Amino acid sequence: MLIAISSNAQSWKVDANHSSIMFNAKHSGISFINGRFMEFEATMEGGTPEDFTGAKVSFTAQVNSINTGAEGRDNHLKRNDFFDMENHPTISFVSTSFTKTEDNMYTVVGNLTMKGNTKEVEIAAHHIGSTKTRDGRNKVGFQLTGNVDRNDFGVSGAAGSVAPIIEILCNVEVEEPKEN
Repeated sequence: MLIAISSNAQSWKVDANHSSIMFNAKHSGISFINGRFMEFEATMEGGTPEDFTGAKVSFTAQVNSINTGAEGRDNHLKRNDFFDMENHPTISFVSTSFTKTEDNMYTVVGNLTMKGNTKEVEIAAHHIGSTKTRDGRNKVGFQLTGNVDRNDFGVSGAAGSVAPIIEILCNVEVEEPKEN
């Protein structure tokens, strides 16, 4: 999923080896089940290592790559009462705003699509820090957190045992791409 913006904007390459899309779901009111999507693509355009106001972010996660540490549960999550992977193989997010709220903190608003349903969500983005790669390119880290109501997206299986509010946690490293 690509985002087109002005040609002079900073492009960032997501370091998939140092990034993750994870979630926590409260189970039976007494514990949490966590999981992650092992396969995803993401883009980030705009911003500088010091200020990301106005940046654009997007990601697409492959539902087939869901991993909660239990194969039976993963297979159930792929069925139609949860993600309906056969008809909706991806989950996607495209930002509509990236606003600085205080030092190193941003609010990211955008459209999240799951199971064919798109809703606006708000995510907090903590700019962890910036550094340089060995070859002098800028590298930046973020942690994104937020909550979504899975029922808003039709992901409503196991209503009696899985809470509707799902915690989202993404750790992301981006770097300037190498010049050709």
